[in-house]
Amino acid sequence: MRKEPFLYTISFLQDLCLAITGLCVPLLALRLGGTYGDLGVIAATGSCTYSLGCFTIGRLGQRLGYRRLMAAAALSTAVVFAGYLAATRIWHLLLLGGLSGLTMSGYWPSLQAWLGQGKGRRELLPALGRFNVAWSLSFLVGPILAGRLQTAAPASAFALTAGVSGAVFLSLCLMPVRERGTPEATGDGTTPWAARRFLPVAWVANFVTFFATGCVRSLFPKLGTDLGMDPPELGLLLSLIGGAQTLSFALVARTERWQFRLAPLAAVQSLAAGGLWLLAFGSTALWFGPALLVQGVLIGATFTASAFYSLHAEGPGGTRVTVHEGIVGSGMFVGPLVGGLAAEHRGPRAPYFLASAVLLGAVLLEAHLLRRSTPTAAA
Repeated sequence: MRKEPFLYTISFLQDLCLAITGLCVPLLALRLGGTYGDLGVIAATGSCTYSLGCFTIGRLGQRLGYRRLMAAAALSTAVVFAGYLAATRIWHLLLLGGLSGLTMSGYWPSLQAWLGQGKGRRELLPALGRFNVAWSLSFLVGPILAGRLQTAAPASAFALTAGVSGAVFLSLCLMPVRERGTPEATGDGTTPWAARRFLPVAWVANFVTFFATGCVRSLFPKLGTDLGMDPPELGLLLSLIGGAQTLSFALVARTERWQFRLAPLAAVQSLAAGGLWLLAFGSTALWFGPALLVQGVLIGATFTASAFYSLHAEGPGGTRVTVHEGIVGSGMFVGPLVGGLAAEHRGPRAPYFLASAVLLGAVLLEAHLLRRSTPTAAA
């Protein structure tokens, strides 16, 4: 099997597991008596270990081999998912969440670095687009599937995710994968300083995106439950994020007009900041749906920019992509933690006001970063 289709397939499968547990773990926590604070800490624990792991374990891919590290990560994750079948206390979920983040830190940076090997700018963008569409589809399918499994047999969701992660491990060990014979030349006319100049801007945008996403994905299930929504309805609503980010990834990959420009990033962040106000004031799916769709568009735009500049900027892409993924984890750590505290002490709608303010503040910071950098200084 060719490398690219293989990586797209296992990206979908592994993130399908994360999408399913992303809804099932908060619902399990609620059944065990969890509060908003508990939900925030559970999500933050996994994101914290993921972020720290990206800067440590994630860097081992270049030394040990990307495929070998990914296989070890997939097997470890399968064991963690199976552990949810025996969870009966909130601290069990904290422990398993932390282990899950740690195991996945060896998977995603290695996968993206392996995907980007030998690709110049022209080939990198469509490859990233197909990769992003592949893993995003899992967040369209996963929440819907999770909602139905929770209604039929809650334990089956964790059994399924353990089995799928185990299958990913076996495919990494046994599937013959063909690399391309001759790497593409990376000299495509783009000056090195251009990508380096926009890299910190994209990293800031990516951090605040996943700050907001962490608030929504970890805390919205309780808000919806308190409003009388059942698991299938919650799953359908959360799948809107995955559907919108899939479409966003596909569209962004078809054009280069957004590259090396702040305006497109600033526009989508501002739009998402407004969408979060719908979560803050809404009480029905008619309010929540548009807000979640805009959140998906935000993920598609900023994640693509961060991954593209990380892999395209001059230097070892495998090292930068660990920073890119570490920033994703950092946002998913800080967002649920701070958002959970805000919900606990300022009300269930407070996290969405907070996330909106953070997004708008990031736009100002990104503009400041670009004003400070010049072609002469960056070159």
